[in-house]
Amino acid sequence: MPSTIPLLDHEPLTFQEALSEDFNVIQRHHQVAQVQQQFSLLWSQKDIIAAIVKAQLGLQDDAECAASAPQEWIRGKFNICIPIHVESCQFSGKVMMRCPMPSSLSDSYHSGRITERLRSEIGAHAWLQQNCPDIRIPQLYGFSILDHHFTSETQLPWQSRIPRALLRWFRSLLRLPSLSQYAPVSIPAQLSSQYMLMEFIGPDTGRLLSDSWNEHGTDPVRRRRLFRGIAHMVLSLSRIPQPRIGSFKFHDDCSITLTSRPSFAATTLLENSGAKPSILPDDTYTCTEPFIADMITLHDNYLISNESAADDEADCRGHMAIRTLLRTLSHNYVMREWRNGPFLLQLTDLHPSNIMVNEDWDITCLLDVAWLCALPPEALSAPHWLTGCQIDELVDTKECKNLTEYNAARREFLHVLKEEESKERLLWPLTDIMDDMWQSGGVWFWHCLNSVNAAYYLVAEHLCPQFSTTLSIKVEQTLSQFWKEDVDQHIDRKVVDFQNYERKLHRLFD
Repeated sequence: MPSTIPLLDHEPLTFQEALSEDFNVIQRHHQVAQVQQQFSLLWSQKDIIAAIVKAQLGLQDDAECAASAPQEWIRGKFNICIPIHVESCQFSGKVMMRCPMPSSLSDSYHSGRITERLRSEIGAHAWLQQNCPDIRIPQLYGFSILDHHFTSETQLPWQSRIPRALLRWFRSLLRLPSLSQYAPVSIPAQLSSQYMLMEFIGPDTGRLLSDSWNEHGTDPVRRRRLFRGIAHMVLSLSRIPQPRIGSFKFHDDCSITLTSRPSFAATTLLENSGAKPSILPDDTYTCTEPFIADMITLHDNYLISNESAADDEADCRGHMAIRTLLRTLSHNYVMREWRNGPFLLQLTDLHPSNIMVNEDWDITCLLDVAWLCALPPEALSAPHWLTGCQIDELVDTKECKNLTEYNAARREFLHVLKEEESKERLLWPLTDIMDDMWQSGGVWFWHCLNSVNAAYYLVAEHLCPQFSTTLSIKVEQTLSQFWKEDVDQHIDRKVVDFQNYERKLHRLFD
């Protein structure tokens, strides 16, 4: 019997440690082999990768193009990134090919999720390139969707670019969906994975903010530069109000529309754990309340489907009570004047490992825009990591004053944002809205929706005190009865689910 089992994105666990985790350890363990298989498959297709890169960059046949060894590949939560070395008279340097991981994008549960995510990420990338050139992001050279390849118009001959420029102008006159700067291209080589071919962002651009956080996180000058850079991105996204809650989508005719469901990293993680989607791929919203209702329903579905979600009756009732409370309290955190739009583009996965900075902490590049959404302005808040804490660490105790320290950093950020906002003519008073959400506790409510497993903590530690109460066992028992009809039957099923999960977990260690 092994003492530990390996997991994806987690240190190995013993049986007792695995049993105490709130995520599905069995699924995370199986993902290790799935990712290894994808690594092996992509490495076996390195010649195809080289052929695609040559075609996308318009290189001659004698150009040198080679994928780096798998040890140098970068794996995130949702993608495998392959550095590719290129030497030719037209291009010399590195590019990066990003291939989505089916094991992390719920494609086995819901067919078409990879294509949906790619269309949304490409749409966000292309829209930002056209409308927010002041936000530095990696250049997107080309990509594939299903078995179709697309390339940047800059790679097309001039006689092809002129008609597309005229078509773009004509579509704008007719107020048709905007045409992106990408066009179909014929590439015979076919990779087993869909892909995005992007600029390689290296040390000459800067370093990850996370790499220097411990060293410079308390430097007031650097922090102010960082806050100003984040404020500039927030305001740049705010200049173009959006008519609905949703995400961008790239279509086969190369147009971009805001017609894909609002998608968060947390949404994908919940669905990848087996949760039934509560928002269909093409669902968007013109009103805030239905969006909130569907997001809470997704958390309901996660509780129902995930065998490891609750280990006994008390735990189950606690989760049910939280979901009941979120529905009950939601009206407190919707601003009536903005409930029907317009809505605000927001970077929902902005974190220190997604930001490149120079030595002075000026932002030099935003690495990933996959989770760009148009959301209600109430959902916008200062990043929770401004003091280096996880969101469940933002609380004051006898030992530390994490919440007090965060509030000071938050106020410092809002001061910088206010200064920059005064130079703009925006539709929303963003700083005032963000401060109102802090005072009312709304910031914690919106974090609950965009979180995998922090809702219980956030409600208990932050929302309940706003109403001068605590989340006792007795309160949980009462509230859980209002979660759904036949609650007791749901609880019985969840207890049986966990018993089955425990038996399966035992077999992993046998």
